[in-house]
Amino acid sequence: MASDGLFHPRRAGCACRFSRSPIGRRSLPYMLLLLAACAQPAPETAAPAEPRDPVETRARVDRAVATTGDLITYTVTVDHDASYEVELPEPGAEIAGFRIVDVGREEPREEDGRVVRELWYQLRADLVGSYVLPPITVTYRPRAEVGAEAAEAQTVRTSEIFVEVQSVLPADGEVTDIRGLKPLRRIERPLPWWPLAAGGGAVVLAALAFLYWRRRRRPPLAPPRPAHEIAFEALERLRRTDFADAEAVRRFHFEISEVVRAYVEARFGLNATDLTTEEIVARLGGVRGLGGDERDLLRGFLGATDRVKFAAHEPSEEEIRATYENALTFVEVTRERPIVAPPEAELKEAA
Repeated sequence: MASDGLFHPRRAGCACRFSRSPIGRRSLPYMLLLLAACAQPAPETAAPAEPRDPVETRARVDRAVATTGDLITYTVTVDHDASYEVELPEPGAEIAGFRIVDVGREEPREEDGRVVRELWYQLRADLVGSYVLPPITVTYRPRAEVGAEAAEAQTVRTSEIFVEVQSVLPADGEVTDIRGLKPLRRIERPLPWWPLAAGGGAVVLAALAFLYWRRRRRPPLAPPRPAHEIAFEALERLRRTDFADAEAVRRFHFEISEVVRAYVEARFGLNATDLTTEEIVARLGGVRGLGGDERDLLRGFLGATDRVKFAAHEPSEEEIRATYENALTFVEVTRERPIVAPPEAELKEAA
């Protein structure tokens, strides 16, 4: 029967009689549960997780604003899939405006089925200004199976990082720990000038006499040691390094590089301890007393030590021995030679 939208007492009476009947009272709770189940919304399905890139890079510093002399830790993190090979570059030459104090590499670790690698640098800025740490390009490729050709390498770059180096002086130039001048006070009874002058003259004469006496008793100062003798002693000490320890090998390359740089600075007047390898090589042409062979020897030595210091290269025993011999040879062939006077016979012949 079609519904006409009107209230039918007969139908309502049938419903009331059904609810009061034993069968109706027993089936009513089940009907209510069925209606509640139909009214519940369908469960929502979880959205699938977005796929991650095979290699992800991050770069950060522990402080974006520092003062001159502060140490800044610059960290590069590479998060990649275990099925990829990753090559970390050497950004030491690109970090302009900072001195690299130390460098290190953390052991790789696994997180959520991926490999995380970290490389850190400790930097120091000596000049006030704004600096930009350039992006670092990381090269990666899928691991080649045995007998298969290597896949084409791809790259991913980190973001630039801005660092502000400020002065330790107040920004407004005012110093708060200096007090103002007191007002002038008139001296009612000034002392005569001649006793002060006589006393001052006596003090000066006594001081000069004491200094003269002290200098006569002091032994003559020894001449400064030649730069090559200091370098030879330092190289002899480094020769006793325990090369079985990887950390000792890394420190060996840092120290032998500093020994040769200090020798170059003392022998030729080039501030090699404050310059990068690229800056030293660019200025070798203007150094008097260095020939082409000596410049090539120094250039190769600095490049070999930089690969271990900044590129985490693990040298072999032959490479370590070659680095040590190159340093020893460079000091030997460039050391200052004493001037030997010609024999008297040659002077007579020349006359």
